Amino acid sequence: MNKPSYHPNYYSIDDVMATQERIPCRAHHELFQMGFLDSSCEKNGNLLPNQQLEVPLWYLLQDEERTRYFSLIVPDIFTAAYKEIYKADASYVELGKLNKFYYELGMYLCKFDNGDDLAEMLFNTAQERVKGIKDMCNNVSSENLMDNKKLDHLERMLYEEGSRTHRMFSDWLQEKSVNIKSTELVTNHRKRKRDALEGDEGGSQSSQRMST
Repeated sequence: MNKPSYHPNYYSIDDVMATQERIPCRAHHELFQMGFLDSSCEKNGNLLPNQQLEVPLWYLLQDEERTRYFSLIVPDIFTAAYKEIYKADASYVELGKLNKFYYELGMYLCKFDNGDDLAEMLFNTAQERVKGIKDMCNNVSSENLMDNKKLDHLERMLYEEGSRTHRMFSDWLQEKSVNIKSTELVTNHRKRKRDALEGDEGGSQSSQRMST
């Protein structure tokens, strides 16, 4: 399983998928023969100043010089408007529906404008939602998470790991309980057997004294 990576990781499928997300941006200057970046332009056309387009995140991360030509526009799901929604009750937000790689994408965007505010929002949202994930793990059921839009990719991994650990712990407790009961049965059986033997020996000695 590919574990999430919050740093560039060439061999991580999750990282590739997260950075493949198309991010809105705006051209600072006229860029000659760069129209291929925008499907609404001619392939060999020019990008005009302030023209808005969407490019994969990796395109902006690959070379910091590109930020001289493009200004990134933070997606709505990471803006102050959604921050109020997360504050109201983050546990009911369908993060998986907003973006499958919500947290990892947000971590990448922290390096751009308002990074501190976005990082705080991500932290508070995760802190609030992890309580619900913990409750789900402690009540493992046959619920199908494939159709659960509330969890993003990282939260699904946390749930799967938490559920697995909870099942292992429950199995261990059950096995330990069985072993304890077995030990008690053996101990009680030996005690009764010892008492019976001592009783037989005591009766034999009394019979011998009476016969003499």
